[in-house]
Amino acid sequence: MMKHSLRRESGFSMVELAVAMAVIGLIGIFVWRWVVSTREPMQRPAMLHQLSEAQAAVEGFVLRNARLPCAAAGTNGNESCGDAAAVRLPWRTLGLSSEFGSLHYGVNRGGGWDLAEIPNLLLRPADGVSPDLNIEFTGMPELPEYPPTLETPTSASAAVVAAAGRASAAIAAAKARRVDLVSGAPAPPNGLDWCRVLRRFAANPTAAGVLTAGNVADSVPVAFMLVHPGENGTFDGNNAVGAGGSWRFDFPGRPQDNNFDDIALAVGPTDLAARIGCAARLSEMQSVAQGAYAAYDNARVMQEYWKLRVFDIESSESAVQSAETGVALAAMGLALATASGVLSIASAANTEGVTAFIVVMAAANVAVSIAETVLAAEELAEAQQALEVSKQKQAAADAYAVTLYDTFTSTLNLAISLDTKGLNP
Repeated sequence: MMKHSLRRESGFSMVELAVAMAVIGLIGIFVWRWVVSTREPMQRPAMLHQLSEAQAAVEGFVLRNARLPCAAAGTNGNESCGDAAAVRLPWRTLGLSSEFGSLHYGVNRGGGWDLAEIPNLLLRPADGVSPDLNIEFTGMPELPEYPPTLETPTSASAAVVAAAGRASAAIAAAKARRVDLVSGAPAPPNGLDWCRVLRRFAANPTAAGVLTAGNVADSVPVAFMLVHPGENGTFDGNNAVGAGGSWRFDFPGRPQDNNFDDIALAVGPTDLAARIGCAARLSEMQSVAQGAYAAYDNARVMQEYWKLRVFDIESSESAVQSAETGVALAAMGLALATASGVLSIASAANTEGVTAFIVVMAAANVAVSIAETVLAAEELAEAQQALEVSKQKQAAADAYAVTLYDTFTSTLNLAISLDTKGLNP
């Protein structure tokens, strides 16, 4: 009896084993249902993250190269700009891993706005972004010319000459942004020029050949598009048409069903311009360039004023010379009147009759000559004072010219710097 009891205590009964298996089965069911329920949410975020990474890489390519990348012809990841049928993401060109080789990629290359091409160099300067706003800055700087007859000044001050030299250097640098001064070839365009192409595309989205996403009934223009094949690894819907059909890309956000699980990401021209900072950079550069042109316009007006100042000095010096001549003539007249008066008095002393009248007339002539001499002297003083004022105004004009030239130079140099930087941070 004792042995039988020990054998029963050392094992499981059928009931206990059934309960244990039931518990394990229930746990298995709960685990399986949890895995199934969490499988889709775990995969979809990963797909969206992959599309987001690809989008960031494409936009980073724009900032570096002033164009969108071309699509790749196969899964090797190298862009193939000459293949119109290419529809794969150029992951190697973008510096991504081969995991991104399963994505499809499209870029607008039609409508006259090829976003995968560096802007046409022939568009510059007529249609390019340039800090001088395509103004040649003719006639500036132009120093005043002083006639050789002037005693002083005879030339522009050293400060004016130095400021004019700085302005000339800035103008040369601005021209170099449009034309290579050595080879004569147009300077390479940057991201700002590409932004202008993107802006023209945004203004004409319905032009023939523009890349669109949608179907035969409806479509939307896009700058570029990325498509993930979804969980089944196969492109569905219009995404499956390929290069041989009318459509390569379906609408982003198309409802998912048993026949369509692709995930698409489309970026329009306006959205792309905002994301890479086209509007802000173009506005900043153009506003600074407008400031440079305003300074140039002010300098041109100032240079015309300079000519008036030189003429004023020349007129003042002529007035001084005339006044000096007047003083000399008045002094000569006084001397003659005095001598005539002395002779008249001496003659009257030996003459009877009109002696008093002759003396009075002689005295009157002397008085008139003295008055003329005083007036001539006053005119000379006024002319000399006017000449001094003219010189002071010319000195003030020189100081103002230095300020204008330096304002123009600093503003234009800033515009050149912004244009050179383009879309780079």
